[in-house]
Amino acid sequence: MLAIPAIVVILALAVWLSPDEPGAGPLPEFAHDDIDERKKAFFDYMRPVVRHYNEQILEDREWLLSVSESESLGWRARRRLRDLAEEYRIDTDSLAEQDVIAILQRRIDALPESLVLVQAAKESGWGGSRFAREGNALFGQWCFTEGCGLVPGNRGSGHRHEVQSFDSVGESVESYLRNLNTHERYIAMRHARQKLRQQDREVTGSELATHLDDYSERRDAYIADLQSMIRQNNLESE
Repeated sequence: MLAIPAIVVILALAVWLSPDEPGAGPLPEFAHDDIDERKKAFFDYMRPVVRHYNEQILEDREWLLSVSESESLGWRARRRLRDLAEEYRIDTDSLAEQDVIAILQRRIDALPESLVLVQAAKESGWGGSRFAREGNALFGQWCFTEGCGLVPGNRGSGHRHEVQSFDSVGESVESYLRNLNTHERYIAMRHARQKLRQQDREVTGSELATHLDDYSERRDAYIADLQSMIRQNNLESE
């Protein structure tokens, strides 16, 4: 047998363990004096990151839809189904297999690129906020364990939330997508998305934004801002 030098093995493992994925590093600085140039640079950077993680979700969705038509699942399929249920925060103890699949069909789905882009832009100040620069926190997600993120400067006494920080932009996007696809606050959004799918209609950011009133204390005004940003930046006319 041909011996493979150890250094070759190490280098191969390094490449395998550190794939060159979109958003693998920290958020770059968008140092443009012109606001239109800054917006363009921000969107150009974020698009491939959003697409990468949406594609991963759609791969799982394609598999899920394929097994949903099966009368019985083999042990490999059951194991993957169990892993997906855990990943998407479903308590399977009291649920039949088909019920788990039905819930996963609502949760495992992509989010419109336009919606992800404008929420990232709005919540991070086009990548310029302290949370974005210091913690790759693009979506203003809260966490409640001390040290899990960055403490807001205006946090009132008695509050313990922090803005969750991430090691990379990709982790931030992945966490945001998981949040909207699993949190109970966004059940209406997921049902609306499923209904559009069933009616063979386009799932747009403007439509799903109407169900994100719980994302911000500004509620309806926040939704209006998102929809306005989508229109102003022509994100659904490409």
